[in-house]
Amino acid sequence: MSRMPAEVIYGPVISERSYALSERGQYTFKVAPQASKPEIAHALEQHYEAQGIKVAAVNTINVRGKGKRLGARGAPGRTPHWKKAIVTLGPGQKLEGLFGSL
Repeated sequence: MSRMPAEVIYGPVISERSYALSERGQYTFKVAPQASKPEIAHALEQHYEAQGIKVAAVNTINVRGKGKRLGARGAPGRTPHWKKAIVTLGPGQKLEGLFGSL
């Protein structure tokens, strides 16, 4: 748990589903592939320390990359695999400003 929060959490995942989950106190983040659940929780609590955020639960998903066509000839390729974390906050807590003006 000695890594900086920016090395563990790459940023929020902005989608219709993640926006709907945020209304239930669950937030979705793209995280480092080798990050563990306790490490993700600690990094979020440290990053949002000013708001007094406490993480209740962390669920992680390894997302497979999609197949894509690359180059002028359409050679097959693939986007990289990545890890997603769905973080549940304590009751009555919200992350302010995560979705901007949506």
